[in-house]
Amino acid sequence: MPQQVKELMLKELTEEFRDIQQTGCVVVGYHGMKADEGRLLRQEARRQGSRMMVVKNSLFARAVSDLGAAGIGDLLSGPTAVVQGPTAVEAAWAADAMAKACAAVHVRGVYVDGQVLGPEGVRRLADMPSRETLLSMFAGGLMAPLRQLLACLLDRPRALLSVLDQMKNQKAEAGTES
Repeated sequence: MPQQVKELMLKELTEEFRDIQQTGCVVVGYHGMKADEGRLLRQEARRQGSRMMVVKNSLFARAVSDLGAAGIGDLLSGPTAVVQGPTAVEAAWAADAMAKACAAVHVRGVYVDGQVLGPEGVRRLADMPSRETLLSMFAGGLMAPLRQLLACLLDRPRALLSVLDQMKNQKAEAGTES
């Protein structure tokens, strides 16, 4: 491949992954995948808000190294695709779904928060709930003690009302017997 073409590809990869420090990415291998399967997997990734891009290992390693994410180079061998989403968690969701949908896809690792994690790291990220779910769990955790306090505070007046009601009923019964 002529040097000028390589430099253009390097520039394009650097531009495509300029936010890799914030968004992270998942590296997958796809040895033996058919073209139709690849197209379907890219469509599925787009539906999930991520994207899958087949990369040339040496050029991608240079591009991410220039961007300060040099550790990814260890994951690059053989046919390689990179899944990138708004966050590393969403990219892990997409990559995990791809691996389950197509036997030819195998997850190699993830780059997140300046670290490279192996396939187990991708599975842990893919098992994380969405941001909205985490926020609702957090809000529920904050509200639980308040609900308990409110129930405790309301319990005493209820008990008093119950005693007063019983006394009223007793007086009413005593008044009807005489």
